[in-house]
Amino acid sequence: MAIRTVVFDVGETLVDETRIFARWADRFAIPHMAFFGTIGGVIATGGTLTDGFRLLVPGFDLESESARWRAEEPDGEREHFGESDLYPDVRPAFAAMREAGLTLLIAGNQPVEAGPKLESMNLGVAGIGISDTWGVAKPASGFFDRTLELAVEHTPGISAEEILYVGDRVDNDVLPARAAGMSAALLRRGIYGYRHAAFPEAEKADVIVDDLHRLAAWATSRSAA
Repeated sequence: MAIRTVVFDVGETLVDETRIFARWADRFAIPHMAFFGTIGGVIATGGTLTDGFRLLVPGFDLESESARWRAEEPDGEREHFGESDLYPDVRPAFAAMREAGLTLLIAGNQPVEAGPKLESMNLGVAGIGISDTWGVAKPASGFFDRTLELAVEHTPGISAEEILYVGDRVDNDVLPARAAGMSAALLRRGIYGYRHAAFPEAEKADVIVDDLHRLAAWATSRSAA
């Protein structure tokens, strides 16, 4: 079935999180090489980002540490992203897909603040879904139910089979999107993407790409327009 809508994850799909992780490293006075290497090693052996943080900072709790950081630097960037963190291929790839008649949406696991920030970037998307606003996060099926609802809101009558979900993880993006009846694209970039592209489960993705230019070419060739 032809693709009518493309939905994008946020972190390491649209937003380069390098500066965010570097600020976390600086906060705990951990050299960047040690911080990134440790996090990567934990993920490579099946651990999570939280596992990596707790290995580096025993007792680390994201919610309490974020609250403490916010109190100390209320006007700082902290763990949030900005315009300068947007990957350079986002705007031209989005333009190419819109020109081909595809509807573009964003739906990702993000804090409430990410919604207004993404809206302020004027990316030309029809709608934005944020997990903390929805009250459900990936990989829960409810997140993809909400994603389908968002797609129907902007393209009445669309079915899950006409939606392509794009993300950098097999576990959070590819497998649950496929389970929801959507097509899925795996992006090989970021702290998860390269590793996840080597997983056997990556074969469940309809396409694996290294950047959004290639994703745009693949999606537009399958567009219903």
